[in-house]
Amino acid sequence: MHLVPSLFAPEMLAGGTAVVIDVLRASTTICHALHAGADRVVPCGTVEHARETAARLKAEGEPALLAGERGCVIVEGFDLGNTPTDFHPESVGGRPVVLTTTNGTAALLRCLEAEEVLVGSFANLSAICAHLSADGNDERPVHFVCAGTDRNVTLEDALFAGRAANRLLAAGVGTIAHHDGDPTRLATAFAEAHPDTAAALADSRGGRNLARLGRGEDIAVCAAADSAPVVPRLTGDELRPVS
Repeated sequence: MHLVPSLFAPEMLAGGTAVVIDVLRASTTICHALHAGADRVVPCGTVEHARETAARLKAEGEPALLAGERGCVIVEGFDLGNTPTDFHPESVGGRPVVLTTTNGTAALLRCLEAEEVLVGSFANLSAICAHLSADGNDERPVHFVCAGTDRNVTLEDALFAGRAANRLLAAGVGTIAHHDGDPTRLATAFAEAHPDTAAALADSRGGRNLARLGRGEDIAVCAAADSAPVVPRLTGDELRPVS
Protein backbone atom coordinates (compact mmCIF):
# COMPACT_ATOMS: atom_id res chain seq x y z
CA MET A 1 0.00 0.00 0.00
CA HIS A 2 1.46 3.33 -1.08
CA LEU A 3 -0.61 6.33 0.01
CA VAL A 4 1.26 8.72 -2.30
CA PRO A 5 3.61 7.91 -5.20
CA SER A 6 6.55 9.80 -3.70
CA LEU A 7 6.72 7.30 -0.82
CA PHE A 8 8.10 4.49 -2.97
CA ALA A 9 10.97 4.03 -5.38
CA PRO A 10 9.76 2.76 -8.77
CA GLU A 11 11.98 -0.32 -8.56
CA MET A 12 10.08 -1.45 -5.47
CA LEU A 13 7.23 -2.47 -7.79
CA ALA A 14 9.37 -4.79 -9.92
CA GLY A 15 7.74 -8.22 -10.23
CA GLY A 16 4.45 -7.02 -8.79
CA THR A 17 1.07 -5.73 -9.88
CA ALA A 18 0.42 -2.02 -9.39
CA VAL A 19 -3.17 -0.83 -9.06
CA VAL A 20 -3.15 2.92 -9.67
CA ILE A 21 -5.94 4.85 -7.94
CA ASP A 22 -7.14 8.40 -8.56
CA VAL A 23 -10.82 8.21 -7.64
CA LEU A 24 -11.48 11.94 -8.15
CA ARG A 25 -11.23 11.61 -11.09
CA ALA A 26 -8.65 10.16 -13.49
CA SER A 27 -9.02 6.46 -12.71
CA THR A 28 -12.81 6.76 -12.83
CA THR A 29 -12.61 8.62 -16.13
CA ILE A 30 -10.30 5.99 -17.64
CA CYS A 31 -12.75 3.23 -16.70
CA HIS A 32 -15.69 5.16 -18.16
CA ALA A 33 -13.79 5.93 -21.37
CA LEU A 34 -12.89 2.30 -22.04
CA HIS A 35 -16.32 1.04 -20.96
CA ALA A 36 -17.84 3.51 -23.45
CA GLY A 37 -15.84 1.98 -26.27
CA ALA A 38 -12.80 4.22 -26.57
CA ASP A 39 -10.21 2.41 -28.66
CA ARG A 40 -7.60 3.00 -25.96
CA VAL A 41 -6.40 5.62 -23.47
CA VAL A 42 -2.88 6.99 -23.82
CA PRO A 43 -1.69 8.57 -20.53
CA CYS A 44 0.74 11.48 -20.77
CA GLY A 45 2.63 13.23 -18.02
CA THR A 46 2.53 16.74 -19.48
CA VAL A 47 0.20 18.88 -21.54
CA GLU A 48 2.91 19.29 -24.17
CA HIS A 49 3.41 15.54 -24.53
CA ALA A 50 -0.35 15.04 -24.79
CA ARG A 51 -0.63 17.60 -27.59
CA GLU A 52 2.31 16.02 -29.44
CA THR A 53 0.88 12.51 -29.04
CA ALA A 54 -2.56 13.51 -30.28
CA ALA A 55 -1.03 15.36 -33.24
CA ARG A 56 1.04 12.31 -34.17
CA LEU A 57 -1.96 10.00 -33.99
CA LYS A 58 -4.03 12.36 -36.13
CA ALA A 59 -1.20 12.55 -38.68
CA GLU A 60 -1.32 8.75 -38.80
CA GLY A 61 -5.02 8.90 -39.60
CA GLU A 62 -6.41 8.17 -36.14
CA PRO A 63 -9.20 10.44 -34.79
CA ALA A 64 -7.54 11.05 -31.43
CA LEU A 65 -9.23 13.06 -28.70
CA LEU A 66 -7.30 15.28 -26.30
CA ALA A 67 -8.58 15.04 -22.72
CA GLY A 68 -7.41 16.21 -19.34
CA GLU A 69 -7.18 18.90 -16.72
CA ARG A 70 -4.95 20.99 -14.58
CA GLY A 71 -6.30 22.12 -11.24
CA CYS A 72 -9.58 20.26 -11.99
CA VAL A 73 -10.22 22.53 -15.01
CA ILE A 74 -10.16 21.39 -18.65
CA VAL A 75 -6.95 22.33 -20.44
CA GLU A 76 -7.49 25.12 -22.96
CA GLY A 77 -7.98 23.73 -26.44
CA PHE A 78 -8.65 20.16 -25.30
CA ASP A 79 -11.69 18.22 -26.53
CA LEU A 80 -12.66 16.87 -23.12
CA GLY A 81 -11.78 17.49 -19.51
CA ASN A 82 -11.70 14.87 -16.76
CA THR A 83 -15.42 14.44 -16.09
CA PRO A 84 -16.31 10.72 -16.32
CA THR A 85 -19.80 11.23 -17.77
CA ASP A 86 -18.38 13.17 -20.73
CA PHE A 87 -16.84 9.91 -21.90
CA HIS A 88 -19.74 8.08 -23.52
CA PRO A 89 -20.12 6.09 -26.77
CA GLU A 90 -21.12 9.15 -28.80
CA SER A 91 -18.06 11.13 -27.74
CA VAL A 92 -15.30 8.50 -27.56
CA GLY A 93 -16.56 5.33 -29.23
CA GLY A 94 -13.86 3.81 -31.42
CA ARG A 95 -11.44 6.69 -30.86
CA PRO A 96 -8.13 6.84 -28.97
CA VAL A 97 -8.15 9.20 -25.99
CA VAL A 98 -4.92 10.98 -25.08
CA LEU A 99 -5.21 11.88 -21.39
CA THR A 100 -3.15 14.03 -19.05
CA THR A 101 -4.20 14.94 -15.51
CA THR A 102 -2.64 16.67 -12.55
CA ASN A 103 -2.04 13.55 -10.45
CA GLY A 104 -3.44 10.37 -11.96
CA THR A 105 -1.40 10.04 -15.14
CA ALA A 106 1.76 10.97 -13.25
CA ALA A 107 1.08 8.13 -10.80
CA LEU A 108 0.59 5.71 -13.70
CA LEU A 109 3.89 6.68 -15.26
CA ARG A 110 5.70 6.13 -11.96
CA CYS A 111 4.64 2.47 -11.97
CA LEU A 112 6.27 1.37 -15.23
CA GLU A 113 8.65 -1.05 -13.50
CA ALA A 114 5.77 -3.19 -12.21
CA GLU A 115 5.11 -6.43 -14.06
CA GLU A 116 1.48 -5.41 -14.49
CA VAL A 117 -0.10 -1.96 -14.18
CA LEU A 118 -3.87 -1.70 -13.68
CA VAL A 119 -6.27 1.16 -12.95
CA GLY A 120 -8.66 0.97 -10.01
CA SER A 121 -11.74 2.97 -9.05
CA PHE A 122 -15.11 2.38 -7.45
CA ALA A 123 -16.44 2.20 -11.01
CA ASN A 124 -14.60 -1.11 -11.50
CA LEU A 125 -14.25 -2.28 -7.89
CA SER A 126 -15.73 -5.76 -8.33
CA ALA A 127 -14.07 -6.29 -11.71
CA ILE A 128 -10.59 -5.45 -10.50
CA CYS A 129 -10.94 -7.50 -7.33
CA ALA A 130 -12.12 -10.45 -9.44
CA HIS A 131 -9.14 -9.99 -11.77
CA LEU A 132 -6.69 -9.90 -8.88
CA SER A 133 -8.35 -12.93 -7.29
CA ALA A 134 -8.16 -14.91 -10.51
CA ASP A 135 -4.59 -13.92 -11.29
CA GLY A 136 -3.33 -17.38 -10.35
CA ASN A 137 0.01 -16.04 -9.12
CA ASP A 138 -0.19 -15.78 -5.35
CA GLU A 139 3.52 -14.97 -5.24
CA ARG A 140 3.09 -11.72 -7.18
CA PRO A 141 2.57 -8.86 -4.73
CA VAL A 142 -0.23 -6.37 -5.32
CA HIS A 143 0.70 -2.72 -4.76
CA PHE A 144 -2.16 -0.27 -4.31
CA VAL A 145 -0.77 3.07 -5.50
CA CYS A 146 -2.80 6.12 -4.48
CA ALA A 147 -2.23 9.15 -6.71
CA GLY A 148 -2.93 11.68 -3.97
CA THR A 149 -3.07 15.41 -4.66
CA ASP A 150 0.04 17.54 -4.93
CA ARG A 151 2.07 14.88 -3.08
CA ASN A 152 -0.47 14.76 -0.23
CA VAL A 153 -2.54 11.77 0.88
CA THR A 154 -6.16 11.89 -0.27
CA LEU A 155 -9.08 10.42 1.60
CA GLU A 156 -10.86 9.10 -1.48
CA ASP A 157 -7.90 7.13 -2.82
CA ALA A 158 -7.17 5.59 0.57
CA LEU A 159 -10.85 4.68 0.90
CA PHE A 160 -10.83 2.74 -2.36
CA ALA A 161 -7.50 1.07 -1.59
CA GLY A 162 -8.80 0.00 1.81
CA ARG A 163 -12.09 -1.23 0.38
CA ALA A 164 -10.36 -3.33 -2.29
CA ALA A 165 -7.73 -4.63 0.13
CA ASN A 166 -10.43 -5.70 2.60
CA ARG A 167 -12.16 -7.70 -0.14
CA LEU A 168 -8.96 -9.48 -1.10
CA LEU A 169 -7.93 -10.14 2.48
CA ALA A 170 -11.39 -11.48 3.36
CA ALA A 171 -11.26 -13.83 0.37
CA GLY A 172 -7.78 -14.98 1.32
CA VAL A 173 -6.46 -14.48 -2.18
CA GLY A 174 -3.57 -12.55 -3.60
CA THR A 175 -0.60 -11.11 -1.79
CA ILE A 176 -0.97 -7.46 -0.82
CA ALA A 177 2.45 -5.88 -0.59
CA HIS A 178 3.19 -4.83 3.00
CA HIS A 179 -0.26 -6.12 4.02
CA ASP A 180 0.66 -5.80 7.68
CA GLY A 181 2.23 -2.35 7.30
CA ASP A 182 0.77 0.81 8.75
CA PRO A 183 -0.48 2.29 5.42
CA THR A 184 -2.55 -0.82 4.71
CA ARG A 185 -3.84 -0.95 8.28
CA LEU A 186 -4.82 2.72 8.09
CA ALA A 187 -6.59 2.34 4.74
CA THR A 188 -8.47 -0.85 5.62
CA ALA A 189 -9.59 0.53 8.98
CA PHE A 190 -10.71 3.76 7.35
CA ALA A 191 -12.73 1.84 4.75
CA GLU A 192 -14.45 -0.21 7.44
CA ALA A 193 -15.33 2.96 9.37
CA HIS A 194 -16.78 4.74 6.30
CA PRO A 195 -19.21 2.45 4.45
CA ASP A 196 -21.00 5.38 2.76
CA THR A 197 -18.72 6.01 -0.20
CA ALA A 198 -20.54 9.05 -1.58
CA ALA A 199 -20.61 10.80 1.80
CA ALA A 200 -16.92 10.15 2.36
CA LEU A 201 -15.98 11.46 -1.09
CA ALA A 202 -18.12 14.57 -0.66
CA ASP A 203 -16.38 15.29 2.65
CA SER A 204 -12.90 14.88 1.19
CA ARG A 205 -10.71 17.78 0.18
CA GLY A 206 -11.03 16.72 -3.45
CA GLY A 207 -14.78 16.44 -3.21
CA ARG A 208 -15.14 19.86 -1.63
CA ASN A 209 -12.89 21.32 -4.32
CA LEU A 210 -15.02 19.80 -7.09
CA ALA A 211 -18.16 21.18 -5.47
CA ARG A 212 -16.57 24.63 -5.26
CA LEU A 213 -15.78 24.49 -8.97
CA GLY A 214 -19.35 23.49 -9.84
CA ARG A 215 -18.49 19.83 -10.51
CA GLY A 216 -20.26 18.40 -7.49
CA GLU A 217 -22.22 15.95 -9.66
CA ASP A 218 -18.95 14.17 -10.44
CA ILE A 219 -18.73 12.98 -6.83
CA ALA A 220 -21.75 10.68 -7.07
CA VAL A 221 -20.48 9.30 -10.38
CA CYS A 222 -17.07 8.55 -8.88
CA ALA A 223 -18.68 6.91 -5.84
CA ALA A 224 -20.94 4.60 -7.86
CA ALA A 225 -19.72 1.02 -7.53
CA ASP A 226 -19.31 -1.11 -10.65
CA SER A 227 -20.66 1.52 -13.06
CA ALA A 228 -17.85 0.87 -15.59
CA PRO A 229 -16.79 -2.76 -14.99
CA VAL A 230 -13.64 -2.93 -17.08
CA VAL A 231 -10.07 -3.53 -15.93
CA PRO A 232 -7.71 -1.11 -17.68
CA ARG A 233 -4.21 -2.51 -18.15
CA LEU A 234 -1.18 -0.54 -19.30
CA THR A 235 0.57 -2.22 -22.22
CA GLY A 236 3.45 -0.19 -23.57
CA ASP A 237 2.13 3.36 -23.41
CA GLU A 238 -1.55 2.49 -23.84
CA LEU A 239 -4.39 1.50 -21.52
CA ARG A 240 -6.77 -1.13 -22.86
CA PRO A 241 -9.34 -3.33 -21.12
CA VAL A 242 -8.19 -6.74 -19.95
CA SER A 243 -9.91 -9.19 -22.28
